Amino acid sequence: MKRIRLLHWKAAEADGRLRHLRSAGFHASMVPTEMPAAFKQLRESPPSAVVIDLSRLPSAGRDVALSLRTYKSTRHLPLVFVGGEPEKVARIKQLLP
Repeated sequence: MKRIRLLHWKAAEADGRLRHLRSAGFHASMVPTEMPAAFKQLRESPPSAVVIDLSRLPSAGRDVALSLRTYKSTRHLPLVFVGGEPEKVARIKQLLP
């Protein structure tokens, strides 16, 4: 079973996304929003992919994604962006195609 980590800034809103990922057959869990702990956890045990919800704090999601690209162990980790305003998402996808 593929491990998926979800980054969302409001845990209560993330429940629906987690249920959706789990019903699709993934082992899905949240990434802690305390960044030093989150980066350490993702570097030590990289998941199959990270889903970054941009519906809240899209610039913070962008910054996390850019930071993940700086670590050797997470550089090639698939990043999936969901939610958010289309124009903000488009700008992020230009930085991280």
